[in-house]
Amino acid sequence: MDSREKFNEVFGFKSISNIPKTEFGYWVKTIKNWAQKGLPIKEKMPKDALDGTLVRGSVPLFEGSGELADKNVMPYLKLDSYLAKMPFDLSPKFKTRVIEDNEHERIYIDNYGLTTKVSKKGASTPMVLKYPIKNRDDFYRYRSYYDNDFKKRLPLNWDNICKDLKVRDFPVRLGGNPFGFSFMGRFLMGEVGFMLNMYDDPQLVKEFNQFFTDFVIEYWSQILDMVDIDCVFILEDVAYRSGPFISKEMFKEFMTPYYIQFIDFLKQYKIENIFVDCDGKIDKLIPLWVDVGVTGLFPIEAVNDIQKIRKEYPKLKILGGFDKKLLFEEGSREAIDAELEKMERLMAQGGFVPHVDHAVSADVSWENFKYYRTRLNDIIDKIGGKR
Repeated sequence: MDSREKFNEVFGFKSISNIPKTEFGYWVKTIKNWAQKGLPIKEKMPKDALDGTLVRGSVPLFEGSGELADKNVMPYLKLDSYLAKMPFDLSPKFKTRVIEDNEHERIYIDNYGLTTKVSKKGASTPMVLKYPIKNRDDFYRYRSYYDNDFKKRLPLNWDNICKDLKVRDFPVRLGGNPFGFSFMGRFLMGEVGFMLNMYDDPQLVKEFNQFFTDFVIEYWSQILDMVDIDCVFILEDVAYRSGPFISKEMFKEFMTPYYIQFIDFLKQYKIENIFVDCDGKIDKLIPLWVDVGVTGLFPIEAVNDIQKIRKEYPKLKILGGFDKKLLFEEGSREAIDAELEKMERLMAQGGFVPHVDHAVSADVSWENFKYYRTRLNDIIDKIGGKR
């Protein structure tokens, strides 16, 4: 079976005979480190790629997609393609402008209007210095830059890409950064700005979410009319290690109506794999997502009890779940094996594809990763009766 068939079989709870062997992706710095430790390199990382740039664990969606795809780890460890990301652009299409660029950092205003600083000294999270929306006037001005000319938001050579994707052998997802019903607001207002507006001007937050829900539905219908998408991601990241930073009441007021509208739209296209991407401890949020029609979660980080979640929600689809900290240089084989035993029990129940949560960071050693991935591949083969 090809990667796409495996993905849809396991998440359709049809069989566990062909669980995909796959990884979400890696940092550029990770691949560079591993090359020095024995990973055979078929394609070097671009010289201008920053250390924290994501190298996706998938085949290229199409030439010129603008994203790095793994061409080194996948063939060496005989992995399946992860979900290739269909590109989309929710920005007002501002022209990117560099403010400062030196050997230490780059400061620029991006196509969303965010003023951002990126370090050139190692991998790190970009720092947003200024957000484009602070209040209602900013929002009204911001949305005035949008129109319904969606052709300019589709990839070049769109018709030919659609023809090629009809006969693909890998799964494709639509969605992710920055689209979500809390994340989009925080992305454009900042964490503090978004949270304060929920109290100071709740109608602004609702108008904001309604505008982008309507916009995305109309925009993505242009894609879904032409491409059979395997999975949709909704990005939230609305929890930390101790729990969510919004209440159940806030979720129901500011997010639930838009989830229901959006998922109803997806059902019209028979999308069955609707995943929320949320870090942190999410157990209190899961019933809220299930109630609005979400069918899967990514990732299940180590602060959660993944076995308890599977027991409480046996038909909830899960991607990820392996604690990357166990693969750091000081990680032990015994700890890796214990985690793999847990993965094996969960895979046997269906609807679960294990991999390292999010991108594999540069502090993961090549020897530990190779051990983990080889052992996990063997377990998948055993479950599928291939050995």
